[in-house]
Amino acid sequence: MPVGVGRFELPTSTSRTWRANRTTLHPDYYKMPPKVLNLPHLKTKTLKTKTIFLPLFVFLISAFSAFSTPPEKHKLNFNVKGLQNTKCYMGFYYGDKTYVLDSANVDAKGNFHFEGDSALTGGIYFVLLKNKRYFEFIIDKEQKFTMLTDTVNFIKSMKVEGSPENQAFYDYLNYADSKYSRMHDLKDSAKTPAQKEMIKGKMDSLNLIVKKYKEDFMAKHPDFFMSEIFKAAETPDVPPTPTLPNGRKDSTFGYRYYKAHFWDNINFSDDKMVHTPPEIFFNRIKEYFKSLTFPIPDSINAAADYLVAKARKSPDMFKFLLNYITYTYANSDIMGMDAVYVHMVKTYYTPQNITWESASQLEKMRENADQLEPVLIGKKAPSMVLSDTSNVMTALDSVKARYTILVFWDYDCGLCQQEIPKLIKWYDAHKDQGIEVYAVEINDNEAAKWKEYIKKHKLDWINVADIFHTSNYHHDYDVISTPMIYVLDENKRIIGKKIDVKDLDGVLKHDMQINSMKK
Repeated sequence: MPVGVGRFELPTSTSRTWRANRTTLHPDYYKMPPKVLNLPHLKTKTLKTKTIFLPLFVFLISAFSAFSTPPEKHKLNFNVKGLQNTKCYMGFYYGDKTYVLDSANVDAKGNFHFEGDSALTGGIYFVLLKNKRYFEFIIDKEQKFTMLTDTVNFIKSMKVEGSPENQAFYDYLNYADSKYSRMHDLKDSAKTPAQKEMIKGKMDSLNLIVKKYKEDFMAKHPDFFMSEIFKAAETPDVPPTPTLPNGRKDSTFGYRYYKAHFWDNINFSDDKMVHTPPEIFFNRIKEYFKSLTFPIPDSINAAADYLVAKARKSPDMFKFLLNYITYTYANSDIMGMDAVYVHMVKTYYTPQNITWESASQLEKMRENADQLEPVLIGKKAPSMVLSDTSNVMTALDSVKARYTILVFWDYDCGLCQQEIPKLIKWYDAHKDQGIEVYAVEINDNEAAKWKEYIKKHKLDWINVADIFHTSNYHHDYDVISTPMIYVLDENKRIIGKKIDVKDLDGVLKHDMQINSMKK
């Protein structure tokens, strides 16, 4: 019986279905270029739209409509010896998440089935038992088949009728298990360096044998999804490092080659890749952005554009990549990554590209991106003229300082009462270095109490407020909480934003390093 789409976490102690499919690249080949300094920790306060993962049995009528399914029926029959008079579930993968799609009652003889009036989207599915054990199967062209197994050992006992690909899938699992199980036991028992080296040699030989099995399988079954999975598991084979004209080895060759060929074996035109365990596709996406792409917005934007372009012809892949990249960087803890969110929204989130969001939601996202764009790292800070404690209009642009700390705060804010004293102490230690503070009190209706706080705590910097209600700084600077700190250079260019006082030194040090490199 269909139960709607519900999020479910599979147990981590699974069979080795997809484990050890990827070859670990030798460390000498895998070297990043000179490290880019990650700027201080920041909880990005951009659009807070979140994916809602429903409880296991909650009905969700439209969630699965994103899958492109042809108008065919599916009927999957199962018999599991040792299982009786209980309930089990059918689920699927989506990126790094697992969802339950359907449920079935198991009779006294272990029989149950899942069926529906439309075809299932291709990918890797699983049958989940109440004790959290599960086994997987492939959905592609064959959507009417029978699987028979035993709770003692799902893999060794599996027989498949009506699906040559799933039978081939379990033939491989049994083959791989027969090869690797004994070797893993030996690996765990190796104590001395000599024993470990011996086991490594045997593992290398074993990997070559299994690799040959996969190559023969792909040649025999080029149309099977398993062949695509085997191909996707292969990492680039990096050739020897060349020697430069100056006689030195090209230290970044391995990195550049590995990145350039990282996606050679991934079919971005096949939606089924999105619906596979994380080890097959999703972890590749994470590795590409976290390990192979400079952690700066321009590099991430270029990487995102590259992947999205490859997925244009695959509706599910296109949707997955857009959503994953956009919302990952919208909620990044790395300062300045909201620039990726802005890029993604302004480049792709149009009614022509995005069919799964409502027009109103798209409009909200684009408005949010438009608001954030003027205060991205590297932008000139929006102009602001506010009243000081003597009702003298003081422009932010008029502040002459090597660095200006722009802080939005409220004398009555609990967190501000913790952070402002820290800022006072930091300012007293740094003000002789050409640093000024432009402090904006957001509670402009309590001028007397604001001035009293300034006097009591000796806030010896530029204190201003919108006494005459002429400014729109809340919108211009995306002030949605306090305290909120921006760091500006001498040209009032934003070099840091939405950080804590403890991060100020890191931001200034980073900017000084960048400036020294330019000279």
